Amino acid sequence: MKKIKKPGMGVVIAVIGIIAAIVVFAFIQSQKFDVWDYITITYEGANGYASPVFSLDKDRLYKQLMGKSDDSDKSYNVKMLIESINITSDAKDLSNSDKYKVDLEFDEKYEDAVGVSMGKGYKKIKAANIQKGTSIELYENVDVQFKGVSPEAVVNINNNWEDEYLSGLTFTVDKKDNISYGDVVVVTCDQSYEEIARHGYLVSDTEASYEADKLPGYVENVSQIDRSVLNNVKGEVLETIASQTQDATFHMLYKATSDTAYLRHLNNENCSDAKVTDVYFLTRNKDTGEANNYIYIMASALISDSEDEKTVYFAFSYSNNYVNVDGTFDMNHDNEEKRYVCSTDKDKLYADTVGSKADSYTVTTVK
Repeated sequence: MKKIKKPGMGVVIAVIGIIAAIVVFAFIQSQKFDVWDYITITYEGANGYASPVFSLDKDRLYKQLMGKSDDSDKSYNVKMLIESINITSDAKDLSNSDKYKVDLEFDEKYEDAVGVSMGKGYKKIKAANIQKGTSIELYENVDVQFKGVSPEAVVNINNNWEDEYLSGLTFTVDKKDNISYGDVVVVTCDQSYEEIARHGYLVSDTEASYEADKLPGYVENVSQIDRSVLNNVKGEVLETIASQTQDATFHMLYKATSDTAYLRHLNNENCSDAKVTDVYFLTRNKDTGEANNYIYIMASALISDSEDEKTVYFAFSYSNNYVNVDGTFDMNHDNEEKRYVCSTDKDKLYADTVGSKADSYTVTTVK
């Protein structure tokens, strides 16, 4: 009879080790799951300019990791593990079917504490379901306006888009001011076509040209002055002289002479024989003067109070007179009481007003 040898102790231990390894492996496999099942990928931007956006379903992942356990320590570790998950990608300007890498990171100490294996590392993703993008006329809701008078008009740009992103777009114009009738300015969006497309909008143009074809212009010669408008302003001049003189809180004789003695007179001044004496038109020589042009309306009136009477001369000044887009002449003639100076010396008044500008302006008498 053949004697059968019993297996040695070493063989037994080896077998036990193999069995243990199989059990551990089976356990690990049972605790391993794919965290990508809880990640949703969407895309921001138009096809060709899209970037991935990752969303993790934390509630569903928490329930899966906890199972039927209500252990508070495990709950803490599961929550910390979920909060440590970080999904990132450097991919941009993606089109449908493009493949790109996504990195998955988390804190391994909480992975060990929970007793799971989540497969840290990266994954190759194929882009899909990226939208074509919304085509828009960018300048459809961008208001470009010319303000002021040629050749000193300015450009105002207003972004009237209501969309949160589009309303934040900014624009630059190649010429902001000193714009003349007929000038063409180019307005450019400060954000590029690509940048706008990355937010889902496809624009036809990022720049547009605008012609200043509806600008009023400054009066350049006497022939452009409408006498009917000028006559109306002359009437306002005489009304202002009369109303200022009759103002019980105002001393016209003191204003004309700067003699404080008139402040002690009974303030019952009267105005008579008021008339316009001369009108002068001043056009600027190149860029030497402050205003583009002036119209000076000169007047005189007999001003009297209870003790004295003098002829007072007036100079009313109107700057930057202009012709509207429709060709009509106009003047800025508000606040008449602030537009004049006066004196009892006619020659000095002329020298201080019209004469003082003779070096910078050409002076023409308006008849």
